[in-house]
Amino acid sequence: MGLGTEPLAKEDVMDLLQFAAAMAKAAAMSDIVIHEDLEKGAKILKDSAQDAIGTYKFGWPPLGPDAVARHGDTPLLETGALKGSIEYEVGATDAWVGTNDYKAKWQEFGTSRGIPPRPVLGGAVTHEAGKIEELVVASAAKIFKP
Repeated sequence: MGLGTEPLAKEDVMDLLQFAAAMAKAAAMSDIVIHEDLEKGAKILKDSAQDAIGTYKFGWPPLGPDAVARHGDTPLLETGALKGSIEYEVGATDAWVGTNDYKAKWQEFGTSRGIPPRPVLGGAVTHEAGKIEELVVASAAKIFKP
């Protein structure tokens, strides 16, 4: 294939029909691949968030001595309710990862009453961004592979 100022060889140039066929294939594949990626990505985030609960995997501030004495040094794992409440849903073009546990926002963002932020969902997004990026790049390559 030509680079710089070298002319392209005829076999390196896609004609209009080949281009149209490649775009039709990409369009047909993209809906399937996007849905698969949304499913995989949402599961990665859900699993990561659940796995972090009870650990310091995301670099959260340590629990105070009273909390450790009452529940052990396992942040956010007191009853397991928060961990069990994290779920995901995938639509045709979007995905949702979250919880319906009303206490989760206190943990995620902290409170004015002394609970420091321990972002579970935000931590998962930050921690897994590289995996999600790799997933998207691999899928784009799959869609546009000749």
